[in-house]
Amino acid sequence: MELLKTSLELVKWGIFSGTFLGISIAFTGPFLVLRKNALFPHSLTHILFLALMIISVITQVLPDFCYYPLIILLTLLTVFIMWNFKKLLLFYEDTTTSIITHLALALALVIAAKSFQYDTRLFSYLFGSLLTVTFKDVCESLIILILTFIFYFRFKEIWITQVIDLEVPGIDFKWGNLFFLLLITLQTLIGIKILGILLISSFFIFSSAVALRITNSFRSVVIITAFLNFLALLGGLLISFIWDIPYSASTVIFMSIYFFVLLLLDIFKKTRSKENSI
Repeated sequence: MELLKTSLELVKWGIFSGTFLGISIAFTGPFLVLRKNALFPHSLTHILFLALMIISVITQVLPDFCYYPLIILLTLLTVFIMWNFKKLLLFYEDTTTSIITHLALALALVIAAKSFQYDTRLFSYLFGSLLTVTFKDVCESLIILILTFIFYFRFKEIWITQVIDLEVPGIDFKWGNLFFLLLITLQTLIGIKILGILLISSFFIFSSAVALRITNSFRSVVIITAFLNFLALLGGLLISFIWDIPYSASTVIFMSIYFFVLLLLDIFKKTRSKENSI
């Protein structure tokens, strides 16, 4: 019991940050699922990884307040190049995304190797760790949550409309899409510290997909997604503590249980339906 208390004390900032992040993602994750763009956060992590490596090289000559603006600027610039690359070469969107994101990952690994960061820092970027989360990260997660509230209630109608139809006469989706991309970027950037580059995208999709299967009300989807994300944080911590495995992996394993529960409920409903028909 004493060991558990000590462990919780070490990861308390990670839990707080993850809770704020889970609530924030509950407002964006369902839109990614509905848009059939579930792999976008995973692609974005590759681009963010390159931005993080570039910033880590030049961070010694820059003030701290430039850290996030530069990462966001580099990420948005790469996404802009990716979109124009698609238009110029007439590739499908998934093809262009694959080309750019894998190139970004390769360049990031080159920078990591040449800048002597091919060590535990690289490992923490890839897999995350609750132990590395600080009070500063908690404050940043809270700020992102507040920004999520603001942008969600400002652009909710536009985001919902775009799920139904990508082009509607008289409606300009440009600013709505820009701020949606900005939110996803900020959420992913914070989430990298918790679940790492390789697994943070699961935090956007798993709970959202389950919530969308349970209810048709979007308000309920947001609430259920936030609850399932928080449950995954605690469940992942428990599995990580018992099995002594990386926290990011244990969180994804815990979230996968949601789908087994859905499958069992679906089988139960079909069985009851057959019995009633007889």
